[in-house]
Amino acid sequence: MDAGTVGLGSSSLEKPAMYKVLSNVSKYTVYNGLRRTPSVLRGAPITTLNLNKQPIPKQPVPDLKQTAERYLRSLKPLLTDNEYKNTERIVGEFISHTGAGPRLHAKLLERYQNTDNWMKEWWLEVAYLGYRLPVIVHSSPGTVGPPVIFQRSDDVYVYAARLVAAVCNYNEMVKSEKMIQEMARNDPLDMQPYGMILGTHRQPNKVIDKLLHTDEAKHIIVISNNNFFKLCVVDENGILSEGKLVAAVKDIADRSCTRGKPVGILTGNDRDTWAKDYGLLLELGNNKNIIKDIESSLFILCLDKDLPKDAFKEKNNASVRAVQTMTGYSSCVNAGNRWHDKTVQYIVSADGYIGMEYEHSPCEGVPVAVLHDYVLKYIATRENSARDGRSADFPRPELLKFETNDVIDCAIEVATDTVDKLSDDIDMECFTFEKFGADAIKAIKLSPDSFIQIAMQVTFYNLQRKAPAHYESAALRRFINARTECIRSTSTESVEFAKVMLPEECKSKQQKKEVMIRAINAHKELAAQAATGQGVDRHLFGLKMIAKSEGMELPELYKDVGYTRSTYFNLTSSQVPYKSASFMCYGPVVPDGYGCCYNPRPKDILFACSSFKSCNGTDTREFARVLQQTLSDMREIGSE
Repeated sequence: MDAGTVGLGSSSLEKPAMYKVLSNVSKYTVYNGLRRTPSVLRGAPITTLNLNKQPIPKQPVPDLKQTAERYLRSLKPLLTDNEYKNTERIVGEFISHTGAGPRLHAKLLERYQNTDNWMKEWWLEVAYLGYRLPVIVHSSPGTVGPPVIFQRSDDVYVYAARLVAAVCNYNEMVKSEKMIQEMARNDPLDMQPYGMILGTHRQPNKVIDKLLHTDEAKHIIVISNNNFFKLCVVDENGILSEGKLVAAVKDIADRSCTRGKPVGILTGNDRDTWAKDYGLLLELGNNKNIIKDIESSLFILCLDKDLPKDAFKEKNNASVRAVQTMTGYSSCVNAGNRWHDKTVQYIVSADGYIGMEYEHSPCEGVPVAVLHDYVLKYIATRENSARDGRSADFPRPELLKFETNDVIDCAIEVATDTVDKLSDDIDMECFTFEKFGADAIKAIKLSPDSFIQIAMQVTFYNLQRKAPAHYESAALRRFINARTECIRSTSTESVEFAKVMLPEECKSKQQKKEVMIRAINAHKELAAQAATGQGVDRHLFGLKMIAKSEGMELPELYKDVGYTRSTYFNLTSSQVPYKSASFMCYGPVVPDGYGCCYNPRPKDILFACSSFKSCNGTDTREFARVLQQTLSDMREIGSE
């Protein structure tokens, strides 16, 4: 999975990008992957906004021989000697003048010349719109904000109203096209992703979904107790006043005492099933117009019910809220109070929770984190200000009442079962590591990102006694319309350090320090290569897609154990920086893997670790425990 300021080692949640189809008939922009309709403009961005003040270069195609060398280097710690020798032969044949590699590479260079980004359409389709598992847990990350204390019963409505105002203000700031261009040292970063969040929606479709976008949304959708409401947030005077927004939110809550049918839970099923159910839903009553209102909204606000007290008996608040963010926690609580196709779903509940789920297709996590920090800062600046009196004159939200029949009701039961099983299976351990943060790591002259990444590898090795195929996401915003590259964080140096850190090893601190610094420096080098478009995985992906588009037989390289094992990412990680005490969370990408997202702040580090309960070989709580001990041990070694 792949997110603020993007330094060389900084990551972003990894699951791909977005696009657009300009239609003369509708205000929508639609992108449906590679299956274009005549209304699609090739290479058009999803938003009509132009947020780049400086030109951004194209994502490069790395040198084939160099990719082969780096690929082989990444396989050394993952293969036996015999496996490695065989893979070395296969790679040699692939890049030889008689092999498939040079022909595929030449075709890829042609594509580079003829597109603004050679990877974006393929990646969007394969990693996102063509991804058929449920988006919840597997693809859509959650953001958990710091706990909120509501003193009075109406405080939650005021908070929600201020949240709506904050998002609307942020939207106006983006639309003004006056955002300062971010930089990575001297390189300008692509700002277009900031225009790809609000007003965007993923529409289910058979085989490959579609992305819809509007830059002109003037309403939001509020879901309360499974009931859907359309709330116009902009009138002739601009964004609604706080008093009007408070009145509208309170009105929605008052009209939601009766639980609605959980139609929204359909969006949590696998994409093919949801696409079929979506088609059936459109045929009934006014559902088509309701769904159009949802698809064309700016964002969704979910007013959640309080979680039952027993939800916290085995987990801390952050871990429970992570599940609430990703799934709604359970169908008995808030799993039906969602519409997972919307790019931004903000979640607020009276028991002190603020969070957000985002659908990953449009962009990585950084612009989402920036939006979230903006919202929390906006609300904080209003805390001590006089409240606007609740207005008697406000646009009454429109109740959007779905029609269902026996077939849809049966589909809701099936989706409920899917979502509840997945929600119950995901095991989260989220915590704030308070002993030190990025400042202390920098004080011993080490890279915070590399330090944390190596700590994860030591943790994995300690628990599994083997090296992980470790995916760290690197943002490629140095390049126009680019998404991410994989930092293959596992190296011979990192495995060597993991081994000397085993409890049974008796190395001196000085010996451990030398090995640790080698591991951290190796990671820094890999991260720098990935962030500058010189990684391994996207290049190999591009060559594979050329072979597929040319109708060629898949080269042996892609069937070899080197490729299959090194792309079975049993440790997936990303750095998503927030200024606030917030963190992003997601599930593992393989059934027997771990996910680990982190927010390194100056004085602390927030972590969200995950695995599946159904896997006997993983244990999230133990991973979190060993990770914290490893971080402390590494700092002590580094301070020698």
